[in-house]
Amino acid sequence: PIHRGVLIIRNFMGRLLLPPPVAVAPFAADLHPSLTTRQRVAFQTKPAACAGCHTIINPLGFTLEAYDPIGRLRTTDTNQPVDCSGSYSPRSGPLVKFNGAKDLANYIATSEDSHAAFVEKLFQFIVKQPIRAYGPKMLSDLQRDFESNGCDIKKLVIEIIAVSAMKK
Repeated sequence: PIHRGVLIIRNFMGRLLLPPPVAVAPFAADLHPSLTTRQRVAFQTKPAACAGCHTIINPLGFTLEAYDPIGRLRTTDTNQPVDCSGSYSPRSGPLVKFNGAKDLANYIATSEDSHAAFVEKLFQFIVKQPIRAYGPKMLSDLQRDFESNGCDIKKLVIEIIAVSAMKK
């Protein structure tokens, strides 16, 4: 759940995360055989030094608990029902709650945070430069155009090429 949550936060929501203060190995499943993965992760990340980031990371990773570590669908973990509930606190707006991958995917598809992350990553992929090198308004302008064009990726690519060519 931690790795999945970090992937979602960084790549789909565009949020920055600092590296952990120390390298911590996850608790081995056989150390606490009666705990589910979710319970082990919650237990290990409960200390204050961890909780600051893990209150953001874990709830997103938990939404994908219906999948085992190699992606197979599952309904139980250590003979207990899998709990796929999770949440996310966007940059603006109230806490959003999910129950499983479908809820999370629906949110990502419509989220301002994920639209901004997508625009920024696509810009950097095409131009090979950070979007902020093209001015403080470039991201918000491209995101606004992307959303007003019904999230049309082809139009966004054309706009990125056009604005980056004009700024050189």
